[in-house]
Amino acid sequence: MRWVSEARERLRGLLFRGREEAETAEELRFHLEMETERLVREEGLERPEARRRAGVAFGGVERYREEVREARGLAWVPGLSLDFRLGLRMLAKHRGLTLIGGFSVAVAVAVGAFAFEVISEVLHPALPFEGGDRVVSLQYATDNPGNPERRIVHDFVEWRDGLRSVERLGAFRTAEHNLIGGEGPPEPVGVAEITASGFELARTPPLLGRYLVPDDERPGAPPVAVIGHEPWRTRFAGDPAVVGRTVRLGADLYRIVGVMPEGFEFPFAHHFWIPLRVDPSRHPRLAGPQLYVFGRLAPGVTMREAQAEAEIVGRRAAAAHPETHERLRLQVLAYTHEHLDLDHPVIRVMLRFVQLLVAGLLVVVAVNLAILLYARTVARLGEIAVRSALGASRRRILAQLFAEALALSALGALAGLALVKAVLGWVRVQFTVVGDVPFWIEFSLSPATVLYALGLAVLAAAIMGVLPGLKATGGRLYASLRQGGGAGAGLGRVWTALVVAQVAIAVAILPVAVFAVWQVVRMESAGPGFPAEEFVVGGAELSEPAAEAGGDAADADAFASRYRARLAELVSRLEAEPGVTTVTTSSGIPGLDGPVRQVAFEEGAGAPESGTPTAGSMRVAPGLFAAYGAEMLAGRPLGAGDLGGPGGPVVVNRTFVEQLLGNRPALGRRFRYSRPGGAEADGPGEWYEIVGVVEDFPASPIALPSLVSGAAHVYHPLVPGEVHPVVLAVRFRGGVPAGAVRRIREIGAEVDPVMQLRVRPLTELYGSLRAGSRFAAWSLAAVTLSVLLLSAAGIYALTSFTVAQRTREIGIRTALGAHPRRVLRGIFGRVTRQLALGLAVGSL
Repeated sequence: MRWVSEARERLRGLLFRGREEAETAEELRFHLEMETERLVREEGLERPEARRRAGVAFGGVERYREEVREARGLAWVPGLSLDFRLGLRMLAKHRGLTLIGGFSVAVAVAVGAFAFEVISEVLHPALPFEGGDRVVSLQYATDNPGNPERRIVHDFVEWRDGLRSVERLGAFRTAEHNLIGGEGPPEPVGVAEITASGFELARTPPLLGRYLVPDDERPGAPPVAVIGHEPWRTRFAGDPAVVGRTVRLGADLYRIVGVMPEGFEFPFAHHFWIPLRVDPSRHPRLAGPQLYVFGRLAPGVTMREAQAEAEIVGRRAAAAHPETHERLRLQVLAYTHEHLDLDHPVIRVMLRFVQLLVAGLLVVVAVNLAILLYARTVARLGEIAVRSALGASRRRILAQLFAEALALSALGALAGLALVKAVLGWVRVQFTVVGDVPFWIEFSLSPATVLYALGLAVLAAAIMGVLPGLKATGGRLYASLRQGGGAGAGLGRVWTALVVAQVAIAVAILPVAVFAVWQVVRMESAGPGFPAEEFVVGGAELSEPAAEAGGDAADADAFASRYRARLAELVSRLEAEPGVTTVTTSSGIPGLDGPVRQVAFEEGAGAPESGTPTAGSMRVAPGLFAAYGAEMLAGRPLGAGDLGGPGGPVVVNRTFVEQLLGNRPALGRRFRYSRPGGAEADGPGEWYEIVGVVEDFPASPIALPSLVSGAAHVYHPLVPGEVHPVVLAVRFRGGVPAGAVRRIREIGAEVDPVMQLRVRPLTELYGSLRAGSRFAAWSLAAVTLSVLLLSAAGIYALTSFTVAQRTREIGIRTALGAHPRRVLRGIFGRVTRQLALGLAVGSL
C-alpha cells in the first residue's frame, strides 16, 4: 500500500537522518564538481572561476536541501530543533518564569507520576516468574463483600481432584512462629504452611537443596522446612552447607532441605515454608483452618472458561450441602487481585478516578502558566506579525510556541521524575521495614511511568504553548498590531476567572498546609514529654504450634490461663535483668491509643453531647503512669483493687478535661460510651467513674493521624490475660543498652518457645511514624507553595499585562497632569477586586 511505503520511507529518513543528509550533500557536491569540470573543459576557465560560476548557475544549495527534506516529510525536524534551542534561550532569559513554571510543573508531574506508578502496581501487578499471568486464586464469595469463606478443607480436596480447567491446585496459610536458630536472637516470622504444588507452579528452582515435595505432606513425615535467600544470608551467614541443619519454628524443630533464590517470596511475602498437612476427617464442613487456594490455568483455558467450570462445581456443592453452601459462590480470580482485595469494580473505578484527579492537577498548573505565556506572547505580536508577513504559516508559529513551552515542561518533568525516583526509594525502604508487602509489588521508576510523565509534559506544553498561541495569532492579530503593538488583545474573563480560582484554592488549602507543617515542626521539637529513649515496647503474643482453628470455651479458658501465667513469668524475668527499672503492660502504645469512641456523660442520659465528643481508650496495668513518669494532676492512679467487673473506675488525661468537660471538675463524673444514634456499645448500665486525672503523655502528638483521632484519652484497668496480644514496655535506667532487644527476645523464648515478642526501641517506633507524617506534610506544603507561586505569578501577569496594554493611556494621563496615586489606583483596582474575590471564595 502507498501509505505504508510512505510511512516506512519517513521513518527511515527520521531514524537515519544523518546518513540521508550526508547522501544529499554528496549528491550536491557531485553535481557541482561535474559542472565545474565541464566549464574547465569546454570554456577553458580556471578551476576557481569555474567552481564559482557552477555555484551561481546551480543556485542556493540550502534550497535544494529543504526541497529534499520536504519530499521526505522531514522539513519540520531542523525547525523543531531550532525552536527548542530558542525555547531554552528564552527560559534562560526569563528566569522568574522558568523557576515558577518549572517548580509548578515538577510538582504536578511528580504527583501524577507517583500516583500512576502506585496505581499501576496495584491494579496491574504481575507475578515475577514464568507464566505468572495465568496463576489464579479460588475462593467462596459470601453475601458479605470482602469477607470470603476460607474454612474450606473439604472443598479444597474436592477441587484438587475434580477441577480440570485449573491445574497445580494448591493451598497455603500463614502462621506466626518464633524463629530460633542460626545467628541472631529469636524473632517472630511469618511461615507459609503450603502444599508442594506451590513450588511446582512457580517454576523456580531452589538455590540449594530441594523444595517441598508431596511426600512431605504425609502424616508422620519428618518435619522439614525451606528457607528464603534473605534469612539464609542473614541468619546462616550464607552457609552453603545449611541444608541438613535444624531450625526451630515455634515449639517444633525442622530440618532445612532447601534454600530458594533471591527474590522468591511466593505466595505473598514469605521467607520460610513448611508442609501444609490437611485432614478433612478432623473437621466438619466449613470448619478448620482458613486456606488460600491457588492454581494455574490449564493450557488453552481462559479465565472465563475456568469461571464457568467453577460455577458448575459451586452449584454441585450447594446442592449436596445446602445447609452450609447454599449462599456461597465459587469464584476464580487473578491471584494478585484476590490478595489485595481489588476485584470489586467500585474500588477499581475509585483508583482510576484518583489517577484522573491527580492528572488534572497538571492541567490546572498548565492552564495557569498559559496566562503568563499568553502575556509574553502578546508582547511578541510584532515579531509574530513580521514572521507571518514573510510567509510563516500559523501552524509554523504555533509549532515554535509549542516547542518553547515544551522546553519548560520538559525541564519540569525531568525534575519531577527525579523527585519521584527519590520518593519511591524512600517508600521502598519503609516497606522493607514493614516487611508485609506482596513480593510482586516493586515500586520503582518503570519505563511506563517515565513515558506517562513525558506524556504529561507534552500535554502541559500543548496547553501552555498552543492555547495562548491560538488566541494571540487569531483574526485580530493584524488589527491589534495596527492599534499599537497588541493593544487590542485582552486576557478576557476566562483568564481572569482562572486567577480568581487559583487564589481561592490557595487560600483554602493554605491553613491546612500550614497546620500540617507546624504540627510536624512541633512534633520534631517538642518530644514526647517523657524519656522515650529509655523504653523498649512491642507486642507479646502467645501462639499455639500448628494451630488450626478456634476451639471451644474450655480451650479458650485454658489458653487465657496459660497466657496469663507465661506473661507473669516473663515480666518477673525481665524485672530481674540488670538495668531494668520497670516492666509494665497495656493494650496500646502511648501516642497510638485506640479505639476512638464516642462519650456520653451521665447528665445526658447516655446520649452523645452536642459536637459528638470522642476520646481514645486504652487499658493499662497498675503502675503504668509511674513507669512513664506521667504526673497525676488530680485524684489517684489505677490500682490492683480496680480490676474486675464491667464499668468501674477510670483515669482521664488533661486534654479530656479541657476538651470534653470545659475544665470543669472531673473527679466523680460518670460517662459511658455510645454509638451514633445512642445505641449502647458496652451494654446498658455500664458506667465509668473518673477517679483521677493524669498529665498528657506523650505531651505532643506523635504523628498526624493521632491529631485526627484526638488527644483526649481514657485509661481503663487492665486485667491480666484479658488482652491478647498485650503491649509490653520495658524501661532501662539511662537509656536502652546495646543488645537489649535481643536479650528480651531470648528471655521470651526461654519462657515459652511460642512466646513472640515484636519489640523495638520506642524512639525507633516514634521515628518511623514521624517519617510518614513528615512526608505527608512536606508534600502538601510543596503543592501549596506551587499554587501560591502560580497565584502570585498570575496576579503579576494580569498587572504587567494591564500596564503594557495601557502604556499609551498612562502616558497621556500623566502628561495631562493626573496624580500618580490616581493612576496607580486605576491600574491596581481590577487586580485588587479579583484578589478580594479569590480571598472571599477561598475563605468560604
